[in-house]
Amino acid sequence: MENQVLEESVFQKVLKNIPLGLVVSKEGRQRRVYYVNQTAYEVMGYSKEEYIALIEKGWSKFVDVNIRQVIRDNHKQIRTGEPFEVLAKAKTKSGEEKWLLHRVVVRMNEGSSCYVSFMDVTDKIEKERLRIREEEALREQAARDSFTKLYNRGTMEQLVEKSLNSAKQSQYAYIALDVDNFKQINDIYGHAMGDMLILQLAKLLKQVFNQKASVARMGGDEFAVFLRDVEEREAVYDKAARVLAGLREQKDGMGLMTEPTLSIGIAFTPEAGMSFSELYHRADEALYHVKNEEKNGISVYHFS
Repeated sequence: MENQVLEESVFQKVLKNIPLGLVVSKEGRQRRVYYVNQTAYEVMGYSKEEYIALIEKGWSKFVDVNIRQVIRDNHKQIRTGEPFEVLAKAKTKSGEEKWLLHRVVVRMNEGSSCYVSFMDVTDKIEKERLRIREEEALREQAARDSFTKLYNRGTMEQLVEKSLNSAKQSQYAYIALDVDNFKQINDIYGHAMGDMLILQLAKLLKQVFNQKASVARMGGDEFAVFLRDVEEREAVYDKAARVLAGLREQKDGMGLMTEPTLSIGIAFTPEAGMSFSELYHRADEALYHVKNEEKNGISVYHFS
């Protein structure tokens, strides 16, 4: 008898101090709570009586969970009495939100008795979210040119290849742009002026082309634009012309003696190819056709 009393005392102390919330209830139209331990209601900031009253009104009153969906998702476990887990946000008495990981066992042979243990995993969830955000930021940083914040060459190549290899049948355009006489601009006005011109061109490209376009700095004074779902080639040419005109307009604002200009080459699928390498080299071929003429112009690659 003495040992039984001692065991019961130890058991109650364990239940009281275990770092898990414990709830035992009878489910159904008339939910009845048989037991809650101290951790359960203290984690939520309620008194024992308040917490029991909340549970009897329904878990969804303070736990952000769709009970019907939980039942549907775990129908087999409920029927066989196997444990299952539910991760959900819960609102404490003070209004603070916590992430709780619940482990649930339903005993149908005991009249729908429900045994729930849960732990506060808010810190773990927040740390994981922070880790994911940091990883995303690092991936984004690695995908961008550090100076202009446009995509870099490696990212542009991946985006183009991914689009070209997709099952979607579409027409694409690749535009290569190169600042004319950029070395002379640096030599005459200094590298600070050259940097300013690079930034102005990056800004102009983002303004002229919509969000569906991928814009990249391929290196130095070389830029590229990749367009998906091209319906009218003339519209692509017109946008390239707007960039050409927009850069020339920077002359007075930047204090230049002559208008800054571009050489632009455009390659369209499918005749220019269906890979990044083909589009890049054929747009570049069209660009250098302009370079070898008078510069400050646009050329479209034509298959010959």
